[in-house]
Amino acid sequence: MKIEEKIKEAIAKDINNLGYILWGIELSGKSNSKHIRIYIDNNNASITLGDCEKVNLCIDDVLENSDFVTFNYSLEISSPGLERTFFNIQQLKNFEDQIILVKYEEDSRKDSVLGKLLLVSDNHIEVMNNKMESIRINQNNYITSKLIYKG
Repeated sequence: MKIEEKIKEAIAKDINNLGYILWGIELSGKSNSKHIRIYIDNNNASITLGDCEKVNLCIDDVLENSDFVTFNYSLEISSPGLERTFFNIQQLKNFEDQIILVKYEEDSRKDSVLGKLLLVSDNHIEVMNNKMESIRINQNNYITSKLIYKG
């Protein structure tokens, strides 16, 4: 099991109990020192600095007392923001008709498409690229995507 999955398993319930949604986890750094970025969201209001501080205090205790975090780390709690990253296709369901950048794998090579999100189903998404072609991306090929904010 990947370390991100272990972290998710350890903290998801606590984040939910605090009234937030665990949006995603990013890990960066070297093997002995990592930066852990945890994205939280809320269906009812914007995420504030106070929300991030509350989650940070709770999650830091969980990680400090875990047996799988065997490296030095810095912890950051953040909102997904306007140009949010989507970690799975289910997160895209409320963003149809928006412009997104999708990274995916096809025939063992990584590719990306920028376009309008047309459809989100349980096992694939469809994106209209700038050539007005509909690109279908299966869940198994999906890597990540990002909302492109057009303010």
